[in-house]
Amino acid sequence: MSLRPRLAPCRSRVRASRVTRLRARGFSLIVAMLMLAVIGLASAAIMRNAVSGDQVANNNRLQTQASQYAQLALRLCTGQFGQAPEARVVRVLPLTTPPAWTTQRNWSDSGANLAHTLTAAEIGAGVQPRVPPQCLVEATNLPDVYTVTARGFSSDFKADASTGATRTGSAMWVQATVHAPGEAPVPPGTVPPGPLSVRERTWQQLLTPPF
Repeated sequence: MSLRPRLAPCRSRVRASRVTRLRARGFSLIVAMLMLAVIGLASAAIMRNAVSGDQVANNNRLQTQASQYAQLALRLCTGQFGQAPEARVVRVLPLTTPPAWTTQRNWSDSGANLAHTLTAAEIGAGVQPRVPPQCLVEATNLPDVYTVTARGFSSDFKADASTGATRTGSAMWVQATVHAPGEAPVPPGTVPPGPLSVRERTWQQLLTPPF
């Protein structure tokens, strides 16, 4: 009796088992590739979120830095009211149309330069800002009411040479309305000859600067 007919079913089972294993390996490879793709996408998303978070934190730090310098300049200018005109380091400007603080050349060294730029001694910090803060004081059309405008800059601030607009970094503008009567009443929009007594002050951040 021959044994070949009996071996044929065994060979078929072996061949089927090999095919099954090859299919299983192919399926495992596809699953592994999909998992690698998912892990890669997840890693990229995590890195992107981390970079975005760092950028937001850095922007907040620069805005805070600019705001602190603007507040410093605002306090300096407001503190000048109680001094005699000849002792002030900041000029009190009469009323103009348009208001002096809205004109770019009034803040520029190459223009009228009516704004006061704080010196290193006035800033008083160990680390000086790359662009020092500025402030400007002017009378309004209300009796004994003055506008104090100040702006501070972040360490990476750069302005457009022609327009003065911010190109990079952060510039923070703040403005105070000060009620400060003088020793004698004067017409609205003019500057009294003597010191002023600050009675009330309100301030705000300018969300839409003039330039």
